[in-house]
Amino acid sequence: MILFSFTQQAFYDPEIEYLNLPNDLININVQKHQELLNAINSGCKVFSDLTYSKPNPTEFHEWNGSDWVDPRSEEEKLAYKRLQYPRLTRYQFMRGLLEMGFKSLDIEAQILLIEDEFTRELTMIGFKDATNLVRTDPSIDVMRDLLGKTDLEIDEFWEKCLLF
Repeated sequence: MILFSFTQQAFYDPEIEYLNLPNDLININVQKHQELLNAINSGCKVFSDLTYSKPNPTEFHEWNGSDWVDPRSEEEKLAYKRLQYPRLTRYQFMRGLLEMGFKSLDIEAQILLIEDEFTRELTMIGFKDATNLVRTDPSIDVMRDLLGKTDLEIDEFWEKCLLF
């Protein structure tokens, strides 16, 4: 036999003397111990009746007492999603722009109209010289604005470009 505390989500050996034990200990057999241990290791929460939740869906979800909830705002979720996008090769990026009807010379001309010199140069470097493009790079935001697109449209663009 082994002891289990659902408030602590922990097991205790009855042959060991502990300084402080939780007051909700339940005797369980070896088979139940293994089952609950597997559930806990899979990210489940064990309840007082020794049933357990489904596993925690992501590192961001928190247990609210009855279900897993993701406390992040929609904007935080989108920002994280964008961080996960793979880099695009220059070919993928340029092909995607062409598929959307944008020619590289037209985009370069738009970039040259940027008033702030640093932003203009940085965006041009990102556009002309980058071998790999990162979705969260600030130059992508500048190009998004130049093209009159939304972040969601750029997300769709990025996903499409990954297929090239």
